[in-house]
Amino acid sequence: MFALVIALHIFFSTAMGQFYKLTTRTMKNAAAQTVGLQLVAALSCLILVPFFEWKLPSEPIVYLLLTLSCVFYAINNRLLADVRKNLDVSVVSILSQSYTALLTVAGFVFLHEPVTIMKVVGAILIIGGNALVFWNGKSVKKTRYIWFGLLAYACNVAAGLIDAKSSGQFNLPFYTTFLYVLPALFIFVGNRVHVSDVADEFKRSNKRDYILTGICWGLLYLMILIAYSMEAVSLVTPLASLTVFSNLVVGYLWLKERDSMGKKTIAALLAILGVIFISL
Repeated sequence: MFALVIALHIFFSTAMGQFYKLTTRTMKNAAAQTVGLQLVAALSCLILVPFFEWKLPSEPIVYLLLTLSCVFYAINNRLLADVRKNLDVSVVSILSQSYTALLTVAGFVFLHEPVTIMKVVGAILIIGGNALVFWNGKSVKKTRYIWFGLLAYACNVAAGLIDAKSSGQFNLPFYTTFLYVLPALFIFVGNRVHVSDVADEFKRSNKRDYILTGICWGLLYLMILIAYSMEAVSLVTPLASLTVFSNLVVGYLWLKERDSMGKKTIAALLAILGVIFISL
């Protein structure tokens, strides 16, 4: 069962990356599109609520921390909309592994976790893989979107630290729905998005790509939460990182992302190896 859940996570993650890239090609208002896609993601999880054990925490602090974490998830989702539009899917996937490196550093600094050689080497490998992709020998390519991506994943780390381990207290699809609806609301209000803006983005888009992006976005996160509930983080995280390679291959075959394939392949392997080292 665990193998099936991980396989589904990799499938939905890969599909979401590809379809999201296609959807950004018609994007005019990134905030409005992000809101719409998150609502589709939320709906794809909400319909699964009856198939899981219903439970909710009784402590108000859990809801308060979850709401606070959603502020950071909203920033993450909004920034990544621009990153996904301007970078190849394979590059975004490699950049996403910086989350693990940043989480490792945060563990050292804020949680006073022991500094080990394996974790340090793993973080260096992930950083090295990203540097390999973005460095062209003279300068860093698309620096703005690298910083957007790093800030987005730093926000993801902050959200995870604030809301650590609360998912097990909820019905998992309901929890996932909450993680999409509330950030969508924050983006809607914070970016002064109108309902007509969200509707315009949907009308402008390829409907298949738009809907499948949202569905896959919702299900990929639900699958990883289920995986974490079944096995240790040290096993789940390295397996989940295989999406780096699947996005590289599918992006090459489907979206024709064929620039610097040698560098991307080495960077992907370094990123996956780095995650494995950190998880040991």
